[in-house]
Amino acid sequence: MLRSIAGAAAGMRSQQQSIDVTANNISNINTTAFKQKIPLFADLVYQSIERRGNAVAPAGAGQAPVAAGSGVRVAAVRSDMRPGTLISTGRNFDFAIIGEGLFRLRLPDGGEAYTRDGNFRLDGEGNVVTSQGLRVIFPALPRDGQEIVVAPAGEVTVKTATGETAAGRLELAYFNNPQGLLQLGDNLLQATAAAGTVTVSPVRSGEGIRQGYLERANVDLAGEMVRLIAGQRAFSLAARALLTAEEMWAAANQLRRY
Repeated sequence: MLRSIAGAAAGMRSQQQSIDVTANNISNINTTAFKQKIPLFADLVYQSIERRGNAVAPAGAGQAPVAAGSGVRVAAVRSDMRPGTLISTGRNFDFAIIGEGLFRLRLPDGGEAYTRDGNFRLDGEGNVVTSQGLRVIFPALPRDGQEIVVAPAGEVTVKTATGETAAGRLELAYFNNPQGLLQLGDNLLQATAAAGTVTVSPVRSGEGIRQGYLERANVDLAGEMVRLIAGQRAFSLAARALLTAEEMWAAANQLRRY
């Protein structure tokens, strides 16, 4: 009886976590470059029910023992790294990445963070920064620059009153396993051992940077609604299983020996 209660409680807890992930996906549907999260489940340890004294037939020779599971857990929450659709903004400092690269940012402590959110601007010192004020690792721009042009391959050209000047090339960060990046919030990612060593390089062949565009979230709203309903039903069934086990336990406790 205790096994059924524990299993049902584990199911409720896991479905609640799944609903939390789905709610977060839906709430970020308009977040620039947001990657939807997908919960992955794993069953918990199995226990043999052929203990001495149990009124069950032993397993036959060569057969697996009779066992019952003890519930489920959320084993991981995977980020869907597929790119979202691009929307045109017309802003000179809006950039979208076509491919797997990430923009590089300088943190206040001197470390690096990464993002797909290319909603940038210029600060009072002429540095390219994010909407949160973090400095983008970007080619140095001349003070008298009137307009910048970033080619798909990353070459940065600055238009001034006297002509055009090549400012350098925008380089991106690449990881062998972007799924392993640590989510910091504010569209920021941080390198981890699970993500592998960062590779900083110019835009790779077949990829590119689109100036005047932003990447939308890749959240599939219809799929999230289906997942939300399925999670709600599974939570309700687990709650019903818990109630049934509790009622059976109460009935067993009320038995009297005469």
